[in-house]
Amino acid sequence: MTEEKQTIKMSHIVGTFLVSAHGAFLNGAGIDTSGEDRTSVIPKQFSDGKYRVPYVSAQAWRHWLRDTLIEETGWQKSMLHAIKMSEKGTTSKIAGELNPIDYSEDDLFGYMRAEEGQGRTKKSKEETTSGETQKGTKVKALIRASPFMSSILVSLRKFGWKGKDEGFVHLEEGTPVPYSTVFYNTNLQAIFGLDMNRVGVFRNVGDRIELREDLIKQGIEQGKLKEREENIYELSDSNTAKVRAGELLHAISVLRGGAKQAAFATDVSPKVLIIAGLDCGNLIFNNLFEDNPDQAASDGPIIKVEMLKEIASDYADRLVTPVYVGIRKGYLNPENEETVRALGNGDPRFVVDTPINATKIFVSEHLGYNRNKTTR
Repeated sequence: MTEEKQTIKMSHIVGTFLVSAHGAFLNGAGIDTSGEDRTSVIPKQFSDGKYRVPYVSAQAWRHWLRDTLIEETGWQKSMLHAIKMSEKGTTSKIAGELNPIDYSEDDLFGYMRAEEGQGRTKKSKEETTSGETQKGTKVKALIRASPFMSSILVSLRKFGWKGKDEGFVHLEEGTPVPYSTVFYNTNLQAIFGLDMNRVGVFRNVGDRIELREDLIKQGIEQGKLKEREENIYELSDSNTAKVRAGELLHAISVLRGGAKQAAFATDVSPKVLIIAGLDCGNLIFNNLFEDNPDQAASDGPIIKVEMLKEIASDYADRLVTPVYVGIRKGYLNPENEETVRALGNGDPRFVVDTPINATKIFVSEHLGYNRNKTTR
């Protein structure tokens, strides 16, 4: 990489990954209501033309990622609490700690606490000493949009993915009760992006605020927070944002989670993980993978190498880092794997390694953070 390119600020980290989901059930849609017996559990699916395609919601795999991040770092978890009850006594609103200064989860994944009448002026009933009523204050919602962007995890395979596990619950008396679970055999792809300009930065502008006034006062007094400009605050230690970003990328590389792991155990850590730094927010690594067209063969999926090269060429002036390609040996189509590995030989635009090592190198080289040498 040239010295000139190194001076360009990395505003975003973008990437894509591929999960091997064979014999998997990672995100359920409940009972299949199309049948008469209604004893079959099905995974989430959507219509893609004439096909029904399985997927994992962004909410689901983000939840896996949050749990993985906390497990890997030992950071304090932003626990969910009931913040409002209905007239019937049930929980109607929940929220986490709403504290992005001390809770990395809140910083990276955002939060929302809506207020009744937000955007309107709240009238004050108090009077001044002169007997005049004070002016009302505008009701503002506490909302932090997540700096981490994520798509759904969607199946590469559009047909031939469905399997069905039939079973029975045997009773001491009476006939057995049948049940079944629809699972899938496929590979799942997702894209993601992290806005580095917003990690550790909090804006209280307009009708929405990201940081409570009590946290601002406390954070400044404790030396954890400073005011960058009017109503915009940032963490005092600039390295904290890099550590949080680095640990998030590491958590993606060792991702774990998913529904029905007791019956359909699945390793959801990426078998392919592609990462790069940009000076813009384009999620450029979309639709980079292709299923093996010969489903009767055991060959794995394919990275569209020519498309990847074209992306690197088109965004050459926006890429701040090489494109890091992490692949698990033996996972891709053999010929495709050989072609991908050749990218790392002599082409400075690409670095090819395993998913975990590629992530470690990226984080060390471009965030200046070595998690093996740092107490987290």
